[in-house]
Order: sequence, then structure tokens, then C-alpha cells
Amino acid sequence: MSHAHLTDEAFWDEYWASLRLPLEIDPASNFLVGEIAASFERFLPPAPRRSVLEVGGAPGQYAAFVARRLGHAVTIFDSSPVGCEKARENFELLGLQAEVVEGDMFDPPPALPKFDAVYSLGLIEHFEDVTAAVRAHVQLTAPGGLLLLGVPNLAGINGRLMRRLSPEFLSKHHIRATHVATWDRFERDLGLERLFRGHIAGFDPSMFWRCESRRFVDRVLAGLLRRTWSFAEWKRARALRRVNGAGWSAYLLGAYRVG
Repeated sequence: MSHAHLTDEAFWDEYWASLRLPLEIDPASNFLVGEIAASFERFLPPAPRRSVLEVGGAPGQYAAFVARRLGHAVTIFDSSPVGCEKARENFELLGLQAEVVEGDMFDPPPALPKFDAVYSLGLIEHFEDVTAAVRAHVQLTAPGGLLLLGVPNLAGINGRLMRRLSPEFLSKHHIRATHVATWDRFERDLGLERLFRGHIAGFDPSMFWRCESRRFVDRVLAGLLRRTWSFAEWKRARALRRVNGAGWSAYLLGAYRVG
């Protein structure tokens, strides 16, 4: 079984080191974030209080929401030393109690318990063997527990635009991990009971924040997308973003009961 990563710890250390803290999601600030937060509220309501693990969760902005707004006991499990340090600092600045554990999800520390709920957002698409990545989540979930997975949708128009504007960044992602057929496979192989699976947040121009291309036409395209982003976040325009499909929506999200 391949555990090949499309990113390494140096990639994530550099990424996390550039973040300014504290960070906690605000569902009202961004439509996509609001849709993800609504999924947490749906599947992880405040009662009963649960133990919740975020895999690859540095620096903990979503875990902070789960702890503060929903009242659950949260733990971050991440392989990046810098990311873990950022998460500890973030929780301290936010005044929240949370555990931060550094380690490899394919070889977790023996002391790490199983959790009532496990989730990751934007993680499994960085592995060539998606089923193996999801299996690592399942093995950290208590029997009958909840598994929540989310990935950016890199199919359809999103993949074509990113391939044109940010091919190097796109190469860090396993595009098939965002295809529904791949999810069918790991759901079947791992015996997951599907509670929900669907595309959310409609077309989101903010996905194309990075432009590596130096071609004039691509620079113009990137500029147009940035301007469209402002319109897409306009409250009256958000109704359009509730129309979802595999060809254009920003995110694919699934919720499962672990057998």
C-alpha cells in the first residue's frame, strides 16, 4: 500500500510559518467557510459533548470553532512541527483548551485514543492512495463514530482553470481524490455508512488566488476572477452559489458513520 505524499513536511512548515495568529473561522465572512461550518453544526451539534479529532488540522481555526461554538473537546493531529507549534500558540491566544499531537497519521502514537468524531478538510487529496488516507482516519474513529471529510473540487472548470493559472500548485494535489468515483471506492472498501455526500458552495473564484503563469492573458484572467470574487461574496449573489454540481462547485464534502 502506497502512502506517497504529494507534499512533504517542508512544504507545510513553510506554509504554516507564514500565517498570522490568532485564527478562528467566521462563518459570516466567506460563503464556503459558512457552508462547512453549517455541516459541522448539522453533524456535530453541541449535545452530546464529544471528543473530536482534526487530522492535519494546524493551526486549528476550524477546531477553534468546534470547541467554542459547539462545545466539544478538540484535538489537533498534524505531522508538521511548525504547524503544531502554530496550533498551540493559536489556542493559547484564543483562550481555548485543546490538545495538539504531532505525528504521522499512518503510524499514530500508541497513546492517541479513538475519538467520537474525526474530520479533515483539504488533506486526503494530497495522497496518491486516497483509500489508505481515509483508512488512517477510520482507525482513529471509535466504532459508531462520525467521520467528516472535505476536499476542494478540482474536477470540471476548477481543474481546467487551476491547470492554466497554477500548474505547480495543482501538482501538489491528487485530482482523482476529488472525483465522486474515488469516494465510491473508499466508501465501499472501508464499509462506511454514508450520511451525506455532496458538492457545496457553488463556483468560488477565491480558489484561484494564486497565478503562476506569466502570460498576459492568464494575468488578465486571474484579475477578472479576483473581481468576480467580490461579487460572489455579495449576499444577493450567494443564492446562485447554492446551485451545485461536480463541474463547478468549490468543495466536495462527505459525512459517514464508521462501522
